[in-house]
Amino acid sequence: MSDAWFVLLAVLLLLVLIAARTPIFVALSVSGIAGILAIGGPGALELVPLALVSQLQEYSLVAAPLYILFGEVLAASGLGAGLFAAAYRWFNRVPGGLAASAIGSSTVFGAMSGVSISSVAVIGRMAVPEMLDRGYKPALASGAVAASGALAMLIPPSLMFILYASVTGESIAQLFAGGLLPGLLLAALMGGYVVVRAKLAPAEAPGAEERFTWRERFAALRHVLPALLLIVLVLGAIYTGVATPTEAAGVGTLAAFAVTGLLYRSLDRATVKRVFASTVQVSGAVLAIVGSAFVFTQMLVLARVPDAVAEFVVGLDVSPYVVLAAIMLLLLVLGCLVDAASLLLVVAPVLVPAVEALGFDPLWFGVLLVVNLEMAVITPPVGLNLYTMKSVVPQLDIADVLRGALPYIAIEAGLLVLLVAFPEIVTFLPEIIA
Repeated sequence: MSDAWFVLLAVLLLLVLIAARTPIFVALSVSGIAGILAIGGPGALELVPLALVSQLQEYSLVAAPLYILFGEVLAASGLGAGLFAAAYRWFNRVPGGLAASAIGSSTVFGAMSGVSISSVAVIGRMAVPEMLDRGYKPALASGAVAASGALAMLIPPSLMFILYASVTGESIAQLFAGGLLPGLLLAALMGGYVVVRAKLAPAEAPGAEERFTWRERFAALRHVLPALLLIVLVLGAIYTGVATPTEAAGVGTLAAFAVTGLLYRSLDRATVKRVFASTVQVSGAVLAIVGSAFVFTQMLVLARVPDAVAEFVVGLDVSPYVVLAAIMLLLLVLGCLVDAASLLLVVAPVLVPAVEALGFDPLWFGVLLVVNLEMAVITPPVGLNLYTMKSVVPQLDIADVLRGALPYIAIEAGLLVLLVAFPEIVTFLPEIIA
């Protein structure tokens, strides 16, 4: 039996294990080890510990638990409530102002946390009950938060870009820069959508009765200043060359502890214990997936799958953009079945050589990949943001959450088209800082 058949059987085993609700890191490890054993024999099994050690000792991965801790500290600070209150004072007279405020808050919080479910949990816990109390339809209220929470994956500092850099060798700082403009553009498109929808169907988003003076609006900005300072501290340290992305994560985390403890007085003993426990749990899960995904990737490398895919793609007598469109559609389908981090870690080593062979920039493709993965977190049956939204606001019907998120999939697909048509949206800032 050829190596190609062994790879196919390993992939089928992976899908069966996922369908059986086996933990994803176990599914990746078992199918990867089985494939390595079948292709290379018992002697090839020495690749397994080597793969685990070589990937998990990657210096850039140190940033992952630090940014997760950063987000957990901020989630406990009460900063999210201040962001939402400030945004509402500025957008309350806009149609769908509460939903627009939630999107704005998620954008700023995502620029600090880097983890989408943290953003959904923090902003959703405050914004969605407020919208429901004011007569917003559940689908509109929950969809705005579930979808905009995914902005944390695209706007730096992004955990997805850290993982992409760890398997492709791209610069984390360059990826952060490449994701900034697309992230802000996507936030604007999402905000524009809720405003237009509220204007066309006012019953879904009743107008606000409160009036705020300009003094009150500017006074509310004091809640935004700590967030902006943290963002400037982290990104400024990276792009001025003062610190690497990993070092900036440490600096930002210390600053987040200072803001949360000294400014918001939110760090009692129980909170600190909960923050570290949650960080260990999330970090352990992420790093377990990273290690097991690399074992699976080593099986693919052993069978020369990346080289074969690149050769096949180059040999196709079609436009490179047709191939790119097919890749994006495939990722959308796979994103419905596999969580975003696992999917990125498995497909990036296979697809990036093919994309480079077609003449595309791997950094640009990384941003496209993350936008595609944003769709994955709001599509069933694995859409983590949907279930996070349901868990923080239990009275919601999951069908309403899903229905509210669907229009944003179309918005993100539209952004993909824009990024393909105008790659400068991605490459402009990285070229400046290069």
